Parts: sequence; structure tokens; C-alpha cells
Amino acid sequence: MQWQIKNGWIPGYNQRPISINIDGQKISQIGIDVDELSTIVDLHGLAILPAFINSHDNLLATYFPYQGKNWPYKTWLAFDNEIKASPLFAERMLINTEDLYLLGAYRNILSGSVFVVDHIPDFVRKPFEEVLPISILRDFGISHSVSSYSLNWGKGISQEHEFAVQNNRPYILHIAEGFDRDSKQALRKLHELGALTEHTVLVHGLSLSENDLDLVAKAGAHIVWCPPSNRFIYNSQPPIRRAIDRGINVCLGTDSAMSGGFGMIQSIKVAHSEIFSLDPLDLLSMASVNASLAFRETGRGSLDSGQFADLLILNHRRTDNLNEFIENFIEEDIFLLVREGLPVYGDIAFEQLFQSLQVEFNRIRMGRSEKLIVKGWAELIHRIEAQIGKAVSFPFIPAI
Repeated sequence: MQWQIKNGWIPGYNQRPISINIDGQKISQIGIDVDELSTIVDLHGLAILPAFINSHDNLLATYFPYQGKNWPYKTWLAFDNEIKASPLFAERMLINTEDLYLLGAYRNILSGSVFVVDHIPDFVRKPFEEVLPISILRDFGISHSVSSYSLNWGKGISQEHEFAVQNNRPYILHIAEGFDRDSKQALRKLHELGALTEHTVLVHGLSLSENDLDLVAKAGAHIVWCPPSNRFIYNSQPPIRRAIDRGINVCLGTDSAMSGGFGMIQSIKVAHSEIFSLDPLDLLSMASVNASLAFRETGRGSLDSGQFADLLILNHRRTDNLNEFIENFIEEDIFLLVREGLPVYGDIAFEQLFQSLQVEFNRIRMGRSEKLIVKGWAELIHRIEAQIGKAVSFPFIPAI
């Protein structure tokens, strides 16, 4: 089906209001009004962005955040050991895997993301690729990390990296995720194995040294920054300012909800507060076009003809103060979220749009606003409550 969004404002661009024509899953035209279309959404000057790309998540670990007695942690293993021994983890294990994946999908939708990098082996992820109300990255090379206590993900660093190179896919792993000897030596070991190239996507990088950053820059590799999670688990941040100064491509992710990563709006706002000198447009690029480059998803991340129609419309009018735009950004501001040409979340004013595009929905409240969300959310919460035997109110999802 063809439809149109018109009179949108792209933050940071002092141009006339923009129109976007959608044909099926893709953006067909930019800036050309087609008045004979039966479905036209007039934004009257509201902000429009590419929907956010979440560059790092663990959808299976979507549950309440956990911060134990040994905080701040020195390594991911210390956090992992403590959380897996906790009653909270035992409660999460009562929920079936598909429902945890769905919970993670809705958590991303409520923060403006419709494309997510779920960093976990194929055998866990693949059963859910076709059933979620979001899109997830497929077919990538994977390792957990480079350390003596790395999890046994994939077929080995060299083989997984080679797969990525031969198939023009990303190779993704955690790097320098902590402050012990193994973490600090991880990047050098990866380089020695020949697996640090332009296909390599490095997640976290908390203890990367100046020499490490030089190697990353020379290789053309990419870094994923998860600001809320890094602060929540380690009370620290990677050397992102120095990475950017070297021209390294930096993307934004959330990490899991259990490690403090609720959504991309939170990641953008925490990143802004951690490094106020970052250009707000650069921050927004980290959540869109930078990610499309790192993960070789050329059909996403920008508002161009031929791209997937993944769109985020915000209840913000034009402003020249983009720092203020970021600082005041909240989840309730999402006016409409579109995934591959179909609405998945939006203001109650879009009920007719959902119906005309044959998208079934549930009604929810977000703050003071009534919203519509693609059907399945209410049923999911009821199932989870039945599985754990009590009512829940997640900090990243409003109660029914």
C-alpha cells in the first residue's frame, strides 16, 4: 500500500518541511507531495527521524535491572556470576524464551527502535526472527569476547571473522569489557589473530588503551557504546571522546535491561550527559546511520529513497537548540513509530492509520498519553504474570 507523511521537520536541517512517500516496505520518494493518495499523515512541522537502530542488546535478558553487592564490577564475569545466583534471575527463568524475546521487542519499540542487534548465537536467536514486531540483525560473525573466561559462542574467532569477510557481514564481539589483565589485553590479541578489520564491531571497550584505539582506527573497525549499562555495571565509560577524535565509527546500543539498558532514548540522553561536548547530530547519527555502516545494513538508518520505511516521529517542533532537544527528549514524545512501512506504535490520533493499513493494536498509556501499540503487548504481559505468579510493572514498559 502507498501512503504519505508530509510537513515533517528533520532536526538539524534548515530546509522546507519534508514529505516522505511510502510504497510497501520502502521509502519511494522524498519531498514530492502525491495528493491523490488515500492515506496522508500531516505532521504540521513535527520532528521526523530514522527510527533508532539499537546496536547492542540481549533480548533474552529483558527483565528487571540487577545491581548486586559487588558493584561496581571489574569484569562482566563478576556481574554475570552474581546475577545468575540471584532470586531475580531464578524468577526470570520461569518465563519462556519467546515471551522474553517479545518483551525485549516491545521495550525497544517504546523507545523508538525497530531494528535491533541481538548479540547472541544463532541457535538462540533464529527461532524468533520472523515472529517479533521488530527486525533483528541476521547472519553475522560472532564471538563472545577474547579472554580466558569467554563464553563458547561461534566456531572460533578466526572462522567467525572469516565468515563475516567472505559474506560481507559484521563480526561482533565484546572487547575490553572490564579492567582485569584479560580485558586490557583483549584488543591486542584480537589484532594478532588477524580479526581486527573493517568488518569488526567491538562492543563496550571500557579499558581500551591509546595504542588500542590507534589499532582500531587503522583497521577501520567500529565501536558500540552502551552508556547506561556501562555506568550501571562498571560505574565507568569507555574512551569514546578519544575514539571519535581518531575518526572511529561509534554506534549506540542499550545492552540488556537487566544490565540497566532500558532503551535508546535513555542511551542517547546518558551519552549526552556523559560527554556534553558531543554534537547532538553526531549522537543521533550514532543511533542511525553510523549503525547502518557498522552492521552493513545499507537499506536502513537514513531518510532516503529506497530505504526501508523505518520512521520515528516526535512531538517536537522546530528548534535551533539541539542540545535542549536531546535533554528534553522523553519516551512519551514518540508520536508515531513505523517499521518497514507499517505503524507499530503511536498516538491514539493514528487509530485510523493503523486500521487503514490493517495493523491490529492494543491500547496503552505512556505517561499522560494514550497510545496504540501493535497487537500482542497486553497478551504478553498477562502471560508473563501467569508464569511468575504475580503482577509486574517493568520500569521500561507501562502497566496495563
